[in-house]
Amino acid sequence: MNITKQVMTLLLTMLTFINASCEKATGDNDPGGGKPAFEIWMGLKTGSTGNWVNIDWKIVLPNGDYFNQLPGEGFLNFSKNQTGGTWGTFTMNGNTGAFTNPYETIEVKKISETELEKVGHTNRLYKLASVDGIKLSGKYVNGIPGWSTGGNYPYSPNQAQPMIGFMANGTFNDLGAFVTNFTMPGQYPERAPGNGTYEIKNFTLVLNYADGRKITKAFSGVLSNKVTATSELVFIGGNPFYNK
Repeated sequence: MNITKQVMTLLLTMLTFINASCEKATGDNDPGGGKPAFEIWMGLKTGSTGNWVNIDWKIVLPNGDYFNQLPGEGFLNFSKNQTGGTWGTFTMNGNTGAFTNPYETIEVKKISETELEKVGHTNRLYKLASVDGIKLSGKYVNGIPGWSTGGNYPYSPNQAQPMIGFMANGTFNDLGAFVTNFTMPGQYPERAPGNGTYEIKNFTLVLNYADGRKITKAFSGVLSNKVTATSELVFIGGNPFYNK
């Protein structure tokens, strides 16, 4: 083989390697090919009656692996190394399937593309709708339904309180949504009230505070309902936040 052919062969080999590397250079949250990085299924656990305290979460990867807890900090760094829950396998054969991990097997029956019946149980699982790019408009309070109309909201306008206001222009005002002691809202500076800009992507709310902090929280609607700018209920960090 002469020098020219050797050089051409070497170049073709290098190009093939670079192309293959680029195709594989996707993270755990980017499987490529236009496919969703994962699906989230949500429902109430057995015995729950709609108070959103005991939620059944299933995060399903394209290869069938699933995680049985919602990462409170969101999914920007989600991977198979995720802790705080149990990994298992989700399989479907036609309209029947099962979630199986070392501790339990939950048989399911497909009702629709967004609904699974848990065989032998009343509560079902629902596939969450995408929230990418959503801009909210409203004041959301952690865990107090009817706070704006019930007449028993225990906080005054100037108090630290479990509320975060979102504006359609991509800004927010956090009055203490993540504070744990409202008599000392600055006790933990990383949780303190503040304001800044936000974005929602990959089932994650990204809060960029004006003081330089960055907080990320899991974000979704409820069951298979789509999130709109004024949705009355959303989940932030796995907790229910009410707009009214």
